[in-house]
Amino acid sequence: MRKTIYVTDCEGPVTRDDNAYEIADAFLREGGRLFILLSKFDDYLGDIEKVEGYRYGSTLRFILPFLKTADVTDREIQGFSGQHITVMSGVRETLQAINRLAPVYVVSTSYVHYMQEVSQYLGLNMANIFCTKMSFDDYVMNDDEKKVIADYHEEFLGLPPIAWDDDNKMDPDSQRTIDALKEFFSVRLPSLPVYQWMKDVNPIGGSGKAEAILQISKQAGIPLKDILYVGDSITDVDAFRLVKDGGGLSVSFNGNRYAVQSAEYIVVSEDTAVLRDIATGFCQQGKDAISEGKASETARIFKEGDCSIKDVIALSEKMRKEVRGQAIGSLG
Repeated sequence: MRKTIYVTDCEGPVTRDDNAYEIADAFLREGGRLFILLSKFDDYLGDIEKVEGYRYGSTLRFILPFLKTADVTDREIQGFSGQHITVMSGVRETLQAINRLAPVYVVSTSYVHYMQEVSQYLGLNMANIFCTKMSFDDYVMNDDEKKVIADYHEEFLGLPPIAWDDDNKMDPDSQRTIDALKEFFSVRLPSLPVYQWMKDVNPIGGSGKAEAILQISKQAGIPLKDILYVGDSITDVDAFRLVKDGGGLSVSFNGNRYAVQSAEYIVVSEDTAVLRDIATGFCQQGKDAISEGKASETARIFKEGDCSIKDVIALSEKMRKEVRGQAIGSLG
């Protein structure tokens, strides 16, 4: 059997969680709503404004000054993360089966605290996990700075949500919110001490995931054409494109529209058994082994170009929200 590598995102294909969202919701007043606003701003900067060199997943950096007002510590975040892991149905058996065929790597935007807990929970090799490395203990915020950030927190909770239509046009309320967030992150925040701590936190999303896959390929001596990558969100788009361009297999698993539009194959499923079957076929015979259609009573496989992408997006996003919940399933 040829040598292959299985690389997967964590949140979505492996777990049902969005750990950073859940942390914000647990430690901050209306933190979930604030996180959703910042996540949409993240999507806007990369997808609509198309900021050059932008790294999707920056929500994990944007939320940091607000979390510091709650004096969160590494120990608290690690403990919370370990207590709030919910995995996809059958994922433990799926990963064990795949690992007998090919090395399993995880490339995740998640904070390292969460990934350490997930690796222990599922018996994964932490050496094969790429994620956002940072320490909450490396910075202590004083009371004056807390007051400044807390005031912005309250202001942002009062802002209208961000939305745009199919032509990428926004209404005046959305533009007002964008302008307020830009002013804070580009002008006000860099003048505060907390910025010096958080500016060096580089979330592993977007181009960061593609860079991680290139590193895995180089270290393992396995070309991109022999890599299978599974993802589900806007943070996976660059990784999908890299693997597709290299001749490998890119799979959206219960992905949102960004993932569905970028992957070669689209999987909609309540459980992960279909990923085991796809990986087995790919490892043994290559992409020709992947069959479209109904894979089981709860799983369907589509191929780009052979389906109505609009219909598949609707089906995939519906399953995504059913499996992970409305709030998390709606995140970019």
